[in-house]
Amino acid sequence: MVFANSAALAAGIVEFGLKAESPTLGRPIPYAVYTPFPAPAEGERWPVVYLLHGLTGADGDWFTWGNLGPILDRALADGRIPPLMVVAPGAGDSWYVDNPDPEGFGLVDTAFATDLVKAIDARYPTARCRVGRAIGGVSMGGVGAVLQAINHPDTYGAVMSFAGALHKPLEKNDQRSGWIPGLYHNVFGTPFDRARFNAANAFTLMPKLRRAADKPAFYFAIGDADFPDLILASAEYHNGLTQLGIDTTLRVTRGRHYWDTWQQQIVPALEWLAPKLDANCGR
Repeated sequence: MVFANSAALAAGIVEFGLKAESPTLGRPIPYAVYTPFPAPAEGERWPVVYLLHGLTGADGDWFTWGNLGPILDRALADGRIPPLMVVAPGAGDSWYVDNPDPEGFGLVDTAFATDLVKAIDARYPTARCRVGRAIGGVSMGGVGAVLQAINHPDTYGAVMSFAGALHKPLEKNDQRSGWIPGLYHNVFGTPFDRARFNAANAFTLMPKLRRAADKPAFYFAIGDADFPDLILASAEYHNGLTQLGIDTTLRVTRGRHYWDTWQQQIVPALEWLAPKLDANCGR
């Protein structure tokens, strides 16, 4: 599919240092945003793609490390994707889960699906319904995007996981018990609480989609030189969704666990996404 672009040579606008108020967290959510040029015509709206950062990352990583602004400009100019907004929020090393502990990051999962989406819809001419929204992310952000889609299927119509850190639940005497807790710091209690980790795990929560009235479509991309356990996890998650009858796609490309790979993967993912977005919804 080729999309017409009347401003084929015009660059979009990337803004950093923005904040969305979040009553749920009691603090603002930082974000960066890409908006196409020109603005939509009267009565038209942009679909929105939320892209999450990885561990030790920050808001705007997709535009700095990911060089996403020029990548989107070229894809738009070539007619490979339609005009769309991209929001790159920050969540620290929260793993995008709800954590009410005094030393935790707060109810991040809830805040992103409610406060952040509400703030973006209030500020920009967005397609304000689930088929006008998608969410994706890299590594920690990849599993965060999957969790957002599972926990809030009425908010997002599609999800994209790039090298998602889809660590499976921990069993007793699990060989991973020596290093998994260190990845999550105080996200699941201090000391690390295996039961909490397992309860909030994307594999544990996958069956929720069977009962969901709205079922997001899933896209998994990972490099063939990425961590073997993550390659296997993406494949297993894709297979599990297939068994549930969920629309899911898996792409293993050349590349490692780094931004040079994700820069190559993002436009094919957006091409997969484009037919699933409806810019006319929510008017």
